[in-house]
Amino acid sequence: TTWYADIDTDLYGDPAASTRACVQPVGYVSDNTDCDDTSAAINPAAAEICDTIDNDCDTLIDDLDPGVTGQTTWYADIDTDLYGDPAASTLACVQPAGHVADNTDCDDTSAAVNPGGTEIADDGIDQDCSGTDTVTCYVDADQDGYGSTTTVLADDGTCDTSQSEASNSIDCDDGDAGVAPGSC
Repeated sequence: TTWYADIDTDLYGDPAASTRACVQPVGYVSDNTDCDDTSAAINPAAAEICDTIDNDCDTLIDDLDPGVTGQTTWYADIDTDLYGDPAASTLACVQPAGHVADNTDCDDTSAAVNPGGTEIADDGIDQDCSGTDTVTCYVDADQDGYGSTTTVLADDGTCDTSQSEASNSIDCDDGDAGVAPGSC
């Protein structure tokens, strides 16, 4: 019988190191399918993982092996702003071109719209991906529903009357709730 050296003792032998004997010699096995007899983690029964090594001895390495595990999720970044589209992902060991690890872009067609974007008030576009457009509100110190000309920005897309904000700037006396447009 031909026996194959199994230096790494994973029960898979080295096809390049064999001997013939009637009885199995110590350190030898009948299998000859080990592609790296120096590592017990590399043999035909091993799982292919992302490490640039042919772990399972099928001659396919990492992303080329359909059975690979341990891949990273990468997200398409069409607008190249370094923020990826959460709806367009792929698994890969190595970062594919046009993909990033971040998945927080709310509009992957515009580089100006991403979580790091600068919000422009009142344009109807959510540049910073907060979920709302920033709107300009006006200080309503007397809380009569009419604001002064002093502006505040509301990141949540609405003016909050409980925070002394109004969506208009038509109060002629913001220090007196009894004085409103039409009575000035």
